Amino acid sequence: MGIKKTLGLGIASAALGLSLIGGGTFAYFSDTAQSTATFAAGTLDLNTSPSEIVNLSNLKPGDIAVRNFTLQNSGTLDIKELKLASAYTVTDAGLNNAGQDLGDHFKVKLLKDTYVSGDITNFVIGEISLKDLKNTANYDLISTGALPGGIAAGQSKVFKVAFVFVDNGQDQNVFQGDKLDLTWTFNAKQGLGELK
Repeated sequence: MGIKKTLGLGIASAALGLSLIGGGTFAYFSDTAQSTATFAAGTLDLNTSPSEIVNLSNLKPGDIAVRNFTLQNSGTLDIKELKLASAYTVTDAGLNNAGQDLGDHFKVKLLKDTYVSGDITNFVIGEISLKDLKNTANYDLISTGALPGGIAAGQSKVFKVAFVFVDNGQDQNVFQGDKLDLTWTFNAKQGLGELK
């Protein structure tokens, strides 16, 4: 190897050594930042008033009882799906129903929210017998038009129904003194998730 190459290699080595020594002594600015997040789930809180559906006595075929239910969404999420589950038991006072179901002789008529009083004929938006309602797993109150659009958070809506003891024009004497105990369960669900 020539002197020029040896000398050039020595100078390069010395420069590299100096840069390594000097490289450990320079200072620089630095900074950090931190973000935190909180995820809080909303609530669905459905309440109904009155809690007792109907308490009627001395009914006869042809009677109609109109009732209003105020459904209150006390939660922070909108209710976009509301289904009704219905159950009942019949007490056969005379033990003579012979397999007939009193629930088949009662109709539930869903009424428009504009109904106030009087004849219900022009206000009916749907009807179903108590027996069929019991056999329907979850009756959709929103798609039937009984509660259009659901119930917004913090809002309430009135659900109007008419209970009709159907006069079928036949002998219904087997139901004299009978009693039907009805339980309605309102099942609320939120809408689809949204981009936040």
